[in-house]
Amino acid sequence: MSEDLGPSEPRIINDAQVRQILDPHRCREVVRDALVALARGAAMNPVRTVIETEHGWFANMPAAVRGGHPALGAKLVTAFPANAELGLPTHRAVVVLMDPQTGALSALVDGDAITERRTAAVSVLAAECLATRAPGVLAILGAGVQGQAHLAAFADAQFVSRVVVWSRNPERARSLADTARGLGLEAECADTPDAAVRSADLVVTATASPEPLFTGASISAGTFVCAVGACVPNRRELPTELVAACDFYADDIAAVRCESGDLVIAERELARELPVAGTLGELLAGIRVAQRGLRPAVFESLGLGIEDVACAAFVVAALKGHRGFRWPA
Repeated sequence: MSEDLGPSEPRIINDAQVRQILDPHRCREVVRDALVALARGAAMNPVRTVIETEHGWFANMPAAVRGGHPALGAKLVTAFPANAELGLPTHRAVVVLMDPQTGALSALVDGDAITERRTAAVSVLAAECLATRAPGVLAILGAGVQGQAHLAAFADAQFVSRVVVWSRNPERARSLADTARGLGLEAECADTPDAAVRSADLVVTATASPEPLFTGASISAGTFVCAVGACVPNRRELPTELVAACDFYADDIAAVRCESGDLVIAERELARELPVAGTLGELLAGIRVAQRGLRPAVFESLGLGIEDVACAAFVVAALKGHRGFRWPA
């Protein structure tokens, strides 16, 4: 259901419409512009508010963009891990858009596809800025929704020469490897995370692991690691020795200091604060220049409301027939 119901009725935009409009290339462009706007002060993105419940958590992720195409809204998202045992999605989301001029509700946009595609798009943008060996061997740890999305996004950007997949679920790992072969890529499954990352040029961790997936010795200088799964302070995918020895970048400094289990737990174990080299938006805007290749480069992807609101606003604009939609540079 996508037609306007009346002058004061919000649009309701479903998953299929989002996927049709927000392909990987367009998603990268939209997210790039949004992150540059944030880095240059043309957007606002407060740290998400999280409520813990008996079965999971609920988060509110508000954001606003000023300029020629203003946007105002928030993603509302739930994460209920036990849903996996019921055959249900563990994460569900909707993006609520408000009219920037009147504050009226203007659209409800299915947030599942947006979350999936913008997260992978951000990882590709981080690889553009930080990876020293691309195209290269891509190791994907985790073969769920985000593992699939990252394979599609990195393949679309032509960043991959070969794929190595590891998952706690071997059947899912084989399925993702088959998908990679269907895209014309060489692919194999690894028995352990350490084996998967040891020869990789690019690593994506997209799991629900509460503990480090591999040892720091398995990651060499020049390797790019995108950590996607640990967006809460009590779970982590990366070992302390890697976090302490890498060039560590984030999507948002304030958020990573309080939300990233990879960073928070490493700092607690070392009893000291670790440096954050900068944000992806700063790299994309040219405000900061990365030192490539001297150490491993880690990008901690927590996910930002500005990414969701920007993508939802783009989808709404496309459905209205607006062309040349760009955020302020």
